[in-house]
Amino acid sequence: MTKPIYIRDVSKDDLSALVNIEDRTTGVSRLEYWKKRMELSEAIRPHWTSLVAEMDNRVVGFIFGRAGELEFGLPGTVAWIEVIGVDPAYRHKGVAAELMDRFTSSANDHGIRTVFTLVSKDNPEMEKFFAKSGFTQGEMLHFKKEVAATA
Repeated sequence: MTKPIYIRDVSKDDLSALVNIEDRTTGVSRLEYWKKRMELSEAIRPHWTSLVAEMDNRVVGFIFGRAGELEFGLPGTVAWIEVIGVDPAYRHKGVAAELMDRFTSSANDHGIRTVFTLVSKDNPEMEKFFAKSGFTQGEMLHFKKEVAATA
């Protein structure tokens, strides 16, 4: 029997859980980053773009994104998934899929028909997840330039 997954808007009380999940996933603990991220979510992001997943009465996953108009020359409003994470102990239980479903259905409810994200070529697991979620490789190219630090 599969345990229920509850999806809700992120709240300030979720800060330590987000830091913990990232630390358990990446080995990096970024308290200040997540504090700023939470402030942005409260101040300027639509509430539906910052979500957490709960199982067993604890936060086990999150998704943060945003909505924007006419970005990168794209027509209309689009949504972006910026970061998604699931506690390693709760992977392969449908948590990320539930977060993704809520995010994309909420975008649709707001008249947004296109959702974008970026995935590192070094992360085939994420590439597979997004493909399984119905994403396809887009037509935009990712460019970058390394800028030397100045003294």
